[in-house]
Amino acid sequence: MTGEGRIELADVERALARLRDPGQATVRATTLNLVIWCPDGDCLDRAGVVLEGIGGSRPLRAIMLIPGKGRPTAQVASNCWDGGGREICSEQVTIEGAEVALPSAVAYLLVPDLPVFAWWQGPIPDGDSVFASLAGMANRLIVDSDIAGIDAVERVSLHSGGLVDLAWARTAAWREAVAALFDAPQQRKALGRLIAVEVLGPRNEARLLAGWLRSRLDRQVGLDGKPAKRLRRVELVCGDETFFVERESRAGYGVAGGSSLADHPVALPLRDTAAVLAAELDRLGGDEVFEQALLSATG
Repeated sequence: MTGEGRIELADVERALARLRDPGQATVRATTLNLVIWCPDGDCLDRAGVVLEGIGGSRPLRAIMLIPGKGRPTAQVASNCWDGGGREICSEQVTIEGAEVALPSAVAYLLVPDLPVFAWWQGPIPDGDSVFASLAGMANRLIVDSDIAGIDAVERVSLHSGGLVDLAWARTAAWREAVAALFDAPQQRKALGRLIAVEVLGPRNEARLLAGWLRSRLDRQVGLDGKPAKRLRRVELVCGDETFFVERESRAGYGVAGGSSLADHPVALPLRDTAAVLAAELDRLGGDEVFEQALLSATG
């Protein structure tokens, strides 16, 4: 990564232009704006790792916000990757200053006519004007209920039509594996007797899985959750039959089966935050299935 020292906001575009080497076949193919709230050093480091992981697959302008004091100033940097004989570069602008001034700084530096994604790291404050301003300018608002809490995510969902919950995204492979348990007619009959789900994993991901089942089946489904850092096992109680999906240690696969279903391997890839976030940057608009699952999980 190449960059410059702290500068005024009015000098950002000129500084970014200087970072593009005129002697190289550099492509400035910005496809989106990504605004990242970084309330502390850990969040700032995590955001840097995620941006590096996204790499040149989605050239973007990242605007990283650090709450501090005084008039906002910026640091600029450019990351470049080999794109088949050309350098494809993303831009990174880190802004530090008084919280109340950060939204207007973002508005000033957004690349026009491109979608805006806002990734809010950390807890979601109730009634916070900075959060509301960033959410208001975003096409999609990205949060994480494993950090912020599912009830806070449900609260802000009322004001954001393009809400993304990284905790929900992390359950995607598990939802596919659970749904596949009931592909055959015999198992679909058992699904009609589903009364409870037992989940070993993060509490909010467990609640979202239960909400997903309730919303898809339009019936009450009980939840018995046991905490773990990652999703490790989902068991469905269907009357006197049970079905399960379980990860094999920290591998990217697992085993699924049940009372009337032979055990068989399933794909449960271990996707880091960069991979999960990058996939969400390809989508615009809301996710109706998530919205219904969230409502069922918190209602």
